[in-house]
Amino acid sequence: MSSPTVPRGSFLLLQDEPPLAPKGHGALASLIRHRGREEEEGVGDGGEDELSRRGERRMSAILNSSHMRSMRLIGNSNPRYRWERYWKTEAELAKMPKHIRKYYERVNYLVQQYLYIDKLLDSSLPHDLLNEYNNMPASAFRGVEVPATIMETSCAAAAEPARKVTRTPKAIYRSTETTPLISAHDRAANGGTINHGDEEEEGEDLEAGRAKPEIPWLEDDMVDSDAPIVTLAIYINFAANAILLAGKIAVIISVPSVSVLASLIDALLDFLSTVIVWVTTLLIRKQDQYRYPVGRRRLEPLGVLVFSVIMITSFVQVALEAIQRLASPNHEIIQLGIPAISIMLGTIVIKGLCWLWCRLVNNSSVQALAADASTDVIFNAGSIAFPIVGFYAGIWWLDALGGLILSLIVIFNWSQTSFEHIRHLSGFSATADQRNILLYLTMRFAKTIKQIQGLQAYHAGDKLIVEVDIVLDASTPLKDSHDLSESLQYVLESVPIVDRAFVHVDYATYNLPTHMDQQDT
Repeated sequence: MSSPTVPRGSFLLLQDEPPLAPKGHGALASLIRHRGREEEEGVGDGGEDELSRRGERRMSAILNSSHMRSMRLIGNSNPRYRWERYWKTEAELAKMPKHIRKYYERVNYLVQQYLYIDKLLDSSLPHDLLNEYNNMPASAFRGVEVPATIMETSCAAAAEPARKVTRTPKAIYRSTETTPLISAHDRAANGGTINHGDEEEEGEDLEAGRAKPEIPWLEDDMVDSDAPIVTLAIYINFAANAILLAGKIAVIISVPSVSVLASLIDALLDFLSTVIVWVTTLLIRKQDQYRYPVGRRRLEPLGVLVFSVIMITSFVQVALEAIQRLASPNHEIIQLGIPAISIMLGTIVIKGLCWLWCRLVNNSSVQALAADASTDVIFNAGSIAFPIVGFYAGIWWLDALGGLILSLIVIFNWSQTSFEHIRHLSGFSATADQRNILLYLTMRFAKTIKQIQGLQAYHAGDKLIVEVDIVLDASTPLKDSHDLSESLQYVLESVPIVDRAFVHVDYATYNLPTHMDQQDT
């Protein structure tokens, strides 16, 4: 499925040939020739010097315009690779052996990420970011005289601050009025042609019926977290958990089953997880730029880590209870009555309905609820199957063994989750694929970047902190260096796996240490 092409930042970027083409073609050359003919008609023989000065001023104004400045710093780059050629469809993957299929699944993942980066860099975003820096006050070019005493002034006398520009990934990639209704890829699929040679070949692939990969992280049909359907899904899931918890408490009071006890503990901890997520979400949304300058997004993995410890501890107790039941001389067979079986079956049905409905809502939080509901269906099915089979087969130890198996599964899964969050909170490095994706973005961002000295990406919670060292020409003005590096920083932070990015600019190719080593060797 091809996504709509994001519009370019200026008309000059849409030309087939570069605006400064040496052959005398392009929008800039046409504009100069047209203006020159007009002025030649209105100037006499004695105005050659004035005409020359006007031409120089006009050329300087054009070259220093906002669009030409972004073109000069970034350039009009097109995708350098045709990643779609390496995409394998589900039908092709199904025919492959398991070990080969695993390799091509990883290739498909990388193709999706690189297509996302290409779409980001070929949009108008990098040029728009640079154009925002063009309106500079005249005081920026004058020396600053600091008086001996700085007098306090009232807030009323101060000028009204500029409106803060808000940039989020969802706002950046959301379609606007300027987004074409029919993209270039759609025109190619309908038999049309595209200007660029690579895109013409891509159109041929589309005409041939070759499937295109979906680009991740674009908004497409994503539902906002504050949408009514998301709130309704959370409330329904919460109400279902409350009803099922009350039913399981009634079952465990009447039947001392270890498997049902494990199911009860799981339902009880579902409420605790909901409370933890709700509290951490409120704290994250409540921003305090003085006490928490970069926000409190790390509270989310910290809350998951605390909950995983509670989950593991609780099911260790259930496992110990199951072991004691197996070692006990009492070999009484657990019998579930009709009310208990009805309640447990109702639990499975309700959780199944929640899973079927929540998976239709395209939101990350609701999708997490759907995954939790599907896990509960399997868990509750096991908790009712072990005592029923043990009763009808006359196996006294099957109920305790089932409770032990369910407890060990929960302990194993949540141990993996806790170890993962411990590594992320400890500053664990990004994967090689993630670093390659960020390196590809930096490499393609601007033609004025001569070299990339280094790229460090490490976890500070669920997302990454990225530090990039780039090399620019030593003669690059301070204004251009600042604007280019900060624009690259914004683009890096537009990648959803990145929390914060820092871009360091250098003019030397050798790579000196950029930070002090705080640890003795």
